[in-house]
Amino acid sequence: MPTVTAVADGANEVERNAASDAVAVQDAVNLTAIVGAWHRHLLAMHRANICGDKLINHPVNLAFVSKLNSLCRMTFEREMAALSAIDNIERGESVEYDVIPL
Repeated sequence: MPTVTAVADGANEVERNAASDAVAVQDAVNLTAIVGAWHRHLLAMHRANICGDKLINHPVNLAFVSKLNSLCRMTFEREMAALSAIDNIERGESVEYDVIPL
């Protein structure tokens, strides 16, 4: 499959504001605020016709994903444990999970 590229437009105020917040959250630890900012910018970029694969692969989104991965101390093992745990929780079961302090 050929590589497809897109352009993130720094002249576009929506993308510029999203990039500014993506930079700012790199030092943040408030998960709710980070996800809230990300959601706000996802909606704004979608309204600015940045959709589908272009939105999913946009540098702003990758920066927010990177921050969440880092904040949650994500590893493959933690991801698999979380996916297994949510199946149990969905069935009404309790699960124990690791808490890694910041």
